[in-house]
Amino acid sequence: MVKCWIFSSKNKENIRRASERLTWGFWDRDLAKRRESKLVKNWRSFLRHYNRISSGDLVFFQIAQSGEIHALGIVKGKHYDDQTPIWDLELRKKRVLFPWRVSFYIIMYSEEPFAQHFTEIKNYVDGYGIGEIPFHEAKQILSELKKKYPLNVNVYL
Repeated sequence: MVKCWIFSSKNKENIRRASERLTWGFWDRDLAKRRESKLVKNWRSFLRHYNRISSGDLVFFQIAQSGEIHALGIVKGKHYDDQTPIWDLELRKKRVLFPWRVSFYIIMYSEEPFAQHFTEIKNYVDGYGIGEIPFHEAKQILSELKKKYPLNVNVYL
């Protein structure tokens, strides 16, 4: 059964880069500086979510603070420990910071947000920026996409 996800980012550049590379990455717990870090505290919740991501799942990419959704993608697969630096922060530090990767068949990206999503995601994992959303919310976001762009987007959920 297809699941719908929100992946959050601090900025639009990360989402743009994901659309160019058809991949998304999540922090590794071992990069946490302090024991009380959200990365350490929420590690098990992240792993439960990550392990539930499947091929064919639908992902909405949003800016964490604004809720602006700039992209949607269809999951191809997932894999851990890709050591290819992709994001600006990784390129500056010359090391991989987001090795928990998800690959995509397609990511549709827009510079202008095509929707905003501000409802509470009950199972959102803070620090990792991942949460599963109910189908009715995914359909609402897709209807906003249809209003802005002359696309006929139909997804069987």
